[in-house]
Amino acid sequence: MATAQTIIYDALKEIGVLGEDETPSASMADDALRALNRLMELWSNDQAFAYVASSVSHAMTTAASFTIGPSGDEITDRPIDIETATVDLNGITYPVKVISNQEYDSITYKGAFGSYPTFIYYAGTMPNGTVYTWPLASNCTLNMRVLNIVNSFATLATTVIMPPGYEEALIKNLAVNIAPQYPGIVVSPITINAARTSFKALQRTNNVIQLLSVDGMLLNRHGGNIAAFIGGY
Repeated sequence: MATAQTIIYDALKEIGVLGEDETPSASMADDALRALNRLMELWSNDQAFAYVASSVSHAMTTAASFTIGPSGDEITDRPIDIETATVDLNGITYPVKVISNQEYDSITYKGAFGSYPTFIYYAGTMPNGTVYTWPLASNCTLNMRVLNIVNSFATLATTVIMPPGYEEALIKNLAVNIAPQYPGIVVSPITINAARTSFKALQRTNNVIQLLSVDGMLLNRHGGNIAAFIGGY
């Protein structure tokens, strides 16, 4: 748990702008607060930092798309991405693949109907994100795990609860980001390295490893044996 003030003061001390018992001027603190919020907004678009996830459900109505956001079909925070999705049909859960815009564009007939959607594509439109589904379906519920932007610091006193390691990464990277505002300040290579390694640590923690999936028809050609398929037999 950290306040914006704690992160900012420690970042300014990291690059030698503040001494041990010194405090920044009001304008220095405001500038650093804006820089901190810009950094959090930037990192929130990276899965490695956007640790805030929530669930959104939508009742399918055969519409080709629906919106998620403050004024969307589903009223909630606008997601920055959709991590995973499933669909519930008559009490049975089926997997839904989240595909890219290139994959969605390659679907020849987007008006096809089915029992439930097997693919969804998320477009980060504003002010609401747009979810495209295929095939079109109704009488089922799409359940999505979405990533939300990390909350910014409204004031210096604002507290944001973050997982272990995030405060250190913010302090070191904020220090590197704001250093150019102070002529004559040379950032230590130790601080630069710490900024880089602390963010990489978050990437390792939050990295989602995609599971390998193999078309069942391909496996059938190899007797249903995954080892034979990989070996080319």
